Amino acid sequence: MRINRLLATIAGALLCAVLCETTAATQDVFVTLRRTHFTVTDPQGRLVTNLRREDITVYDDDVPQRLETFTAHVGNPVNIALLIDRSQSVSDRFGMLSTAAASFELSMMRGPRDRGLVVAFDSKAYLLQDWTDDAGQLAASIRPLTSAGGTSMFDAVYKTSRDKFDVGDTHQNVLVLVTDGEDTTSTATMDQALEMATISRAVIYVVGVRAEGSLNSRQLQGRQVLTRLAELTGGRVFYPGDNDDLSTLFMRVQDEVRSAYGITYYLDREPDNAFHSVRIETRDKRLTVHAPTGYIARRLVNK
Repeated sequence: MRINRLLATIAGALLCAVLCETTAATQDVFVTLRRTHFTVTDPQGRLVTNLRREDITVYDDDVPQRLETFTAHVGNPVNIALLIDRSQSVSDRFGMLSTAAASFELSMMRGPRDRGLVVAFDSKAYLLQDWTDDAGQLAASIRPLTSAGGTSMFDAVYKTSRDKFDVGDTHQNVLVLVTDGEDTTSTATMDQALEMATISRAVIYVVGVRAEGSLNSRQLQGRQVLTRLAELTGGRVFYPGDNDDLSTLFMRVQDEVRSAYGITYYLDREPDNAFHSVRIETRDKRLTVHAPTGYIARRLVNK
């Protein structure tokens, strides 16, 4: 009887882990299903989309893991939160910015399983359009925008990650941040925004408003901040070059999102509210992996 009860406990823990991602079972049996994502580029910066399970090794706190699943995200549903800087600092490019962002929404949404929302931020953050699968509604919420005010970028990332992403949702969570990176009025700090994005499993892609040659010292500092937000969540930063416009950058983000790989693996340790590192390596050492650097193992609170 004791063996049957133990087997039932383990089976129940496994089921809950699949549904809840992180859970603690009774009798000190803990099972955690970890989900993460990554993209891979070759030495020329081109996306690599033909990897197989045996081509990668995943390390959790430097311990190699046995993968439970390995999938390409090309056809997987996505949650796309588009955060648009409408502050005074981007006013000279805002017309092009809003037009390109609206076009991005129209092309990114590929079916009823994809969902999007739009947030604008100046001195405050505003929800322009809540989750919907209607690309036309998303685009329509962007077109009337004008620019004014300060920049509460960290607040926008923090609040969107906290309030709008469900950690139990199996969709790929994507946050597209369109900004010059100069935060001036946020209450939240960069570390708080980054932690909340990590908890929500959101990958941050940045569409930079300024070309590299136009940067002053303050904008260079903003670029460093944006790079950290993107790289630590597994995303990337795109800036316009001599031959790139904002529409091209949005197309590159779309390609990245649709070319991501998703993996899951089980852990048998208790969630401890601590940060744990993740490292993904490819068999071909010439390739570069873009992945979250880790996660916070949140302990569930029993109510």
